[in-house]
Amino acid sequence: MADGNFPSSGPALILLSGLPGSGKTTFARALATRVEFCHIESDEVRRRIAPEPAYSFAENGRVFATVESEARRALASGRHALIDATNLTTRDRKRFLGLATATGARLVAVRVTAPDATIRERLSRERSGYSQAGVAVFEQMRGRVQPFRVPVVVLDTCFDLGPAVALVQSLIEGRAGG
Repeated sequence: MADGNFPSSGPALILLSGLPGSGKTTFARALATRVEFCHIESDEVRRRIAPEPAYSFAENGRVFATVESEARRALASGRHALIDATNLTTRDRKRFLGLATATGARLVAVRVTAPDATIRERLSRERSGYSQAGVAVFEQMRGRVQPFRVPVVVLDTCFDLGPAVALVQSLIEGRAGG
């Protein structure tokens, strides 16, 4: 992505997008074995703000303002920031694309996918972590997915994450061109 529109050095903003159960947090953990970054997980932020989440418009606003603030702080300190949230629509991603532009951070967008049947199976099992999403939430959200308007890495978490991790690492480090 070091093509004149994106800086080739400095911190990167890694923007994950994907339905609940697609493997965003799993991918983030795999990437963390190769690259140091501030992992900002919207589900964790929501639990800090609202221990009994209501998922209201006002609550969502507070959650994503906090996510943006934490990412801005990380980028300002010279650290990479990874935003782990569904980010399914152009509107959902707009504030983070603006953040990358405003801070001069290299944007690395990653759409995380998996077959619907795999996601339903994952969401039917007991899960660890902060997400409370189940199959009903997946079914409600799956029709909201909109294409990215910027270059994006698309990965299917049913396959070995190694090649995707290596590609995203090279983009973060400014070693791959777009």
